[in-house]
Amino acid sequence: MQILRHSQISITMEVYTEVPTEITREALRRLGDSLTGADGDQPGTNDQDA
Repeated sequence: MQILRHSQISITMEVYTEVPTEITREALRRLGDSLTGADGDQPGTNDQDA
């Protein structure tokens, strides 16, 4: 099996990286909030049941 790669890391970095836009960062923040709860609680927990 042969692993294909670029001869220089700078080429790889140019091709496969991108600086996230403000819209992307905001979308990821909202996704994180929805997965962990906006106040940092774990999803699916309900303190009122205790």
